[in-house]
Amino acid sequence: MAAKTKRKEGGKLCDGLAGFTRSELYENAIHRTLRINQLKKEHNWTQEDFDIAIRCLNYEVGFVIHLSMFIPAIERLATDDQKAKWLPLAESYRILGTYAQTELGHGTNLMALETTATFDPRTDEFVLRTPQLSSMKWWPGSLGKTATHAIVLAQLIIGNKNYGMNPFMVQLRSLEDHMPLPGIIVGDIGAKLGANSNDNGFLILNDVRIPRENMLARNSKVTKDGRYIQTSTNKANYATMVLVRLSIIRWAEDTIKNGSLIAIRYSAVRRQSSLQAGGPEMQVLDYQTQQYKIFPSLAASYALFFTYEAMMKEYEIAYAQIMRGNNQLLGQIHGQLSGLKAFASDLVTYELEMCRRSCGGHGYLKASVVGETLLHTLPLVTVEGDNTVMYLQCARYLLKQIAKALAGQDVDEPTSYLKKDILSYTCPVQKGEHCTNPNYLLKIYTQRAHSAIASVARQLQFDLESGKDQSSAFNNNLVSLVQAAKAHCQLCLMKNFVESVSALERTCSENLASVLRQLCLYFGLHGIVTASGEFLESEAIGLQQLEWIKAEELKSLAAIRPNAVALVDAFDLHDQTVMSALGRYDGNAYQHLFEAAKREPMNQTQVPPAYYKYLRDLIKGQPLAKL
Repeated sequence: MAAKTKRKEGGKLCDGLAGFTRSELYENAIHRTLRINQLKKEHNWTQEDFDIAIRCLNYEVGFVIHLSMFIPAIERLATDDQKAKWLPLAESYRILGTYAQTELGHGTNLMALETTATFDPRTDEFVLRTPQLSSMKWWPGSLGKTATHAIVLAQLIIGNKNYGMNPFMVQLRSLEDHMPLPGIIVGDIGAKLGANSNDNGFLILNDVRIPRENMLARNSKVTKDGRYIQTSTNKANYATMVLVRLSIIRWAEDTIKNGSLIAIRYSAVRRQSSLQAGGPEMQVLDYQTQQYKIFPSLAASYALFFTYEAMMKEYEIAYAQIMRGNNQLLGQIHGQLSGLKAFASDLVTYELEMCRRSCGGHGYLKASVVGETLLHTLPLVTVEGDNTVMYLQCARYLLKQIAKALAGQDVDEPTSYLKKDILSYTCPVQKGEHCTNPNYLLKIYTQRAHSAIASVARQLQFDLESGKDQSSAFNNNLVSLVQAAKAHCQLCLMKNFVESVSALERTCSENLASVLRQLCLYFGLHGIVTASGEFLESEAIGLQQLEWIKAEELKSLAAIRPNAVALVDAFDLHDQTVMSALGRYDGNAYQHLFEAAKREPMNQTQVPPAYYKYLRDLIKGQPLAKL
């Protein structure tokens, strides 16, 4: 689908999108988006079909933020009249939008945003300003060169009173010639480590005036005489961010699938040495050390798939209630997805690097695409909230839940385990064969999470009772709070994996169920081993249980091996989606690597320009030209 663009001499064309200039990447991404929109109309695709097409293109499409944040924000934050005005324009691409929240000096601390929208009752307008350098909007996707409009998050000022963060629809560029409107300075923030098809931008607002009706007013509004009326809690403004964090879990799932597929397929092709003198070279995938490198990514791929599906169902229930004005589930879904966004992105960035290493030297080639995939995934740990901050938001939610549990009050379903008596726990693994029961492992994960949350809650309470102020007590326990949030999120993944496999066992063949059960078991065992210190500290397991679990973890590798290739084939990813020379379905990795090398622009001429400039005189022993 990529546009045919004339290559500049000296470029670095390899497989995939490597070697394109930023302008070419940007242009091709827009071309792809327009093409899949044509296909959607031609073939009557559903929105789900359209989303799958974007995922098949590895999100290398234009104005993703228009689709993932701008339109959803209008749907969630605008009144019915505002929706009637802006949604048809946005859905038909007559206006192109972005979501301008993050500033140069502030990201996740939304209450400290410096952009202001001051109401002027004389003209019935809001005046938007970014009062200092740190106030400019920085990072929003599609802001740099694409967006004609932005939903700008700004502090609402009426008189001398600040009414907090509110969303405003601001036109940035002329719909006639695309030039920035008066008072607006906008541009691209520059090249990034990856995702360079996206024009992340900056925005400076110098007394930009917009009509009062441009404040998205589903949850609050300003009357003509300057009265602020709140119709719903400001927390409802978080609904769009929550959806994006859910999308990041899907993005993480897709990227780890790519990495796992490439590493496992290539490991089945590559042969190296032999464990028997004079024997044939073994498939690298048959070595236990290689399995230990890449099977965690395979298990994580399925765990994230089941977790995304479960969280999407929860979100749809919460969203339906929010649209009816009921925000009761918003806190729960926000707390859960804050932590899961962080845990998923941390997990996949680590496992993708292991996939790259498992491909040996060839994994360092751009043609392998594993490194490129990792670079495209790295932003996930900071986008829409730095992971540390996300874990802490999850931890605050968990503290509220354990406080309710200790007070005998009802808690949310995802934290129902906090109602149990933590002291009555007995490890369910009492002999080696118990390690093969995923439900037993789930109980171990539950105890570890419960213990971590209860422990940091007790320490906070002790610090407060010892005379520390709340901020000092909180700061002294930040690391423990992050660890508690991670424990809860890891429990969520394990729980979703176990419950999803149990449900499938009732509907699919025993052979398939057995394969998925084994993968689920390995995911649970590996998670305990890699965080064994925390599981031991929480007394969820003892040293004897850890020895049994370690032994069973290694046994699981051999059990997964016969189905490893089939498990990645089941992702149903086309070669044109993966774009890797190493991970092709036909297994001809070496041939595809050589073909990629032949396409390298440096190989289009036998004698490079540097020969005539430097090497010729050097080789012939002649004086070098002035350097």
